Amino acid sequence: MKILSSTTYLLIILTILSCKQNVTSEPESKSEPKIVQKIKKKIEIPSNVDSEFKIFFEFFNKDSAFQISRINFPLKIMEMNGEMSDVEPRTIELQDYEKMDLTYDKSFETREYDKYTQEVILDGSKARIELRGIDNGIHNDFEFEKVDGKWKMITWTDSST
Repeated sequence: MKILSSTTYLLIILTILSCKQNVTSEPESKSEPKIVQKIKKKIEIPSNVDSEFKIFFEFFNKDSAFQISRINFPLKIMEMNGEMSDVEPRTIELQDYEKMDLTYDKSFETREYDKYTQEVILDGSKARIELRGIDNGIHNDFEFEKVDGKWKMITWTDSST
């Protein structure tokens, strides 16, 4: 019995000693941390950006600063109400605005979900971008107008269901 208790006592001591952790501090690195900067390429807006709607629209979709400069805030839009029965007005302040990209690719008509077509309708100094869903409820109109020689987004109507 005495041998058993001595063995048990020895096992407990060995277990405690084997669990002891030797913490050693690593020498501090003498090199300075590297600073990595993400450099964004500045988009140059051409001087003829307002000569054609197509040129304007390309840069409107690419450059968020340009996009914001071409919207007069607060922006009044129309959206489908909560009951999906009618469109109602809503005002968007600059701080609530999120950049949009209306760039279109023909593959949007054949993708698995959220298929839609896009049509650009030009009428002199006005333009409308119509998005129409294919077998879904997408239905948006984005309206632009040339004001003082510059294209601007005036409003949009989202009557999607």
